[in-house]
Amino acid sequence: MSIDKITDLRHKAAHQLAEMRRILDENETLTAEQATEFDRREAELDSTNETINRLERVAGIAPEMKADEARSLAFGDEAPVVIDEGVAVEEKRDALDVFGSFLRSKGTDVEARATLVKATAGSGSEWVPQKWSNELIQSMVLQTRLFDLANVLETSDGQIINLPTSTADEAIALVAEEGTYSNPAPTTASTAIGAYKYGAIIKVSEELLVDSAFDISSYVQRQVSRYLGNQIGAILATGTGSSQPQGITRCTVGVTAASTTATTADEIYDTQHSVSAPYRASSAWFVNDTWLKGVRKLKASGSGDYLLQPGLAAGTPATLLGAPVYVEQLDTPAAGKVVAVYGDPMGYTVRRTPVQVAVLNERFADTGHVGFKVALRVDAKITDSSALRSLKQAAS
Repeated sequence: MSIDKITDLRHKAAHQLAEMRRILDENETLTAEQATEFDRREAELDSTNETINRLERVAGIAPEMKADEARSLAFGDEAPVVIDEGVAVEEKRDALDVFGSFLRSKGTDVEARATLVKATAGSGSEWVPQKWSNELIQSMVLQTRLFDLANVLETSDGQIINLPTSTADEAIALVAEEGTYSNPAPTTASTAIGAYKYGAIIKVSEELLVDSAFDISSYVQRQVSRYLGNQIGAILATGTGSSQPQGITRCTVGVTAASTTATTADEIYDTQHSVSAPYRASSAWFVNDTWLKGVRKLKASGSGDYLLQPGLAAGTPATLLGAPVYVEQLDTPAAGKVVAVYGDPMGYTVRRTPVQVAVLNERFADTGHVGFKVALRVDAKITDSSALRSLKQAAS
């Protein structure tokens, strides 16, 4: 049994624990979405620990990781960190504290910079600890669940990748005794997925930078999460795919409503059944908020039950015809607009690269500010056209 595999899983568990702690530390009262995120992280941690226990029982190693070891792995106490020259060093301070010192020094703290992981090979001050980057991504998930539920590819750079796509499957055939097997040939193709850059510049006054009580790294993270989360969320919803990511609404139209602004219960039923049954087992709705408001009033004929049902537990999403519902930045109901997408989100692929942070010392010096340029490269494509279908309003 590989000890390295167990060690990797311990690091994974420590990271999951750190994410849970971050959610609680940053929020005095959890919103429904934050509670859902915390519960999901807790379930992942339990699953990881169970896997560790099984592997350790086979390997004859003590089955539990000590709490102080977990904290060490999660928060950087004595944890080895690789600097940009590839030399392992022992980090004595919390990675986020070090990153805060780096930002507060306007990128000039050489000691702090030397202990951080360099996110990219680009020029400038772009050293970002993995923990900060992960927390930023998780904060952006609250702006768009497509950043979490889709088939997410994380790559170290933005080079173009050719992904296989599936457009149709060929049915299998009955084979008689001593008969000849058919050779199914599913309809496949490939699509190129690149990495479009999205970013923001966060300005901080020089007075706040010298205020030790001000958590500079958390402030930059919150501001970037809001700016980039909204910007990328809109693109992942409705992007054209031309010089920008392809939005999930670019999937095949399943149903066109009779009205330019309203939707009937039957049209919602038809949209769900426009996706084949195997995909429906893990499907979800991605909808416009105004459209959802109208759907709240729809009832099933006969039973009189509302089509939209609240989540069974605190923090869980509402369900529409049994599938979870997530509000995204889709177009509001109007002639020819896609207002809802139903299907398996794994048929939609999102590619992203590590977060980059650069310190701009002089650009805003005349107003007494320091700029922090944060960038993230993203692309997205529909890679399984059978998995998703849209509900579109009538053209006129």
